[in-house]
Amino acid sequence: MAETILIASGKGGVGKSTATLFFGRAMAKQGKKVLLIDADTGLGALDILLGVADKTMNTWLDVEREACELENAFLPVADNLTLLPSPKEYDETLSDDVFVRLVSRCGESFDVILIDAPAGIDRNLKRAATACEKAVFIATADEVSVKGAAAAAAETEKFGISRENMRLVINRFQKKAAAKCRLLNLDGVIDRSGVQLLGVLPEDKKIPQSSVTGVLPGDKSKFQKAVERIVLRMDGQTVPLVL
Repeated sequence: MAETILIASGKGGVGKSTATLFFGRAMAKQGKKVLLIDADTGLGALDILLGVADKTMNTWLDVEREACELENAFLPVADNLTLLPSPKEYDETLSDDVFVRLVSRCGESFDVILIDAPAGIDRNLKRAATACEKAVFIATADEVSVKGAAAAAAETEKFGISRENMRLVINRFQKKAAAKCRLLNLDGVIDRSGVQLLGVLPEDKKIPQSSVTGVLPGDKSKFQKAVERIVLRMDGQTVPLVL
């Protein structure tokens, strides 16, 4: 069965979906069969980031409603990388257990499932979290974002993921700004979030533009190298932290 990892943030706009995509790409390059599930109903972004938003797609809600077979909802987007898109709306009559069973079925065909959770700490987070074994929280080094990550971690713990299985990724980190106290330093982010650090992604101006230009950071860029180190740590390997 696939390893299921929640990617969450608490606050929107911190690069959670982008991080999900880059983690998935890096894992796929390792040879793992990776499924990205967009759990953000109505506001899903993975199809846009992947450049497939204009395609006709079935969603996981179509599968739950038995409007299509599960394999017909899988959208291959690269070698070893598949997307299960989010619906434009969510059927409130469907229970969280139905989503959990759906993710379990997906696990028969993949090695890793990354679930891109909606921002916030409402029942939509619960639906995504209850289907996962582990959680990675994305935060930027500012008070508001870190507060959101801390709140999301506290809620996720209620949904069955222990603190031991939670990790934190600091996104868009700027060393000079942190040194000048314009942003929180690493210790400040870790202390306020209450989650163990997994890795740091540096600021990269190409990232916000990539969904429009299609130009991604090169394999030797600081951002891509940071992604690769984080993915290795997810796999249990000991990799030094590099800023």
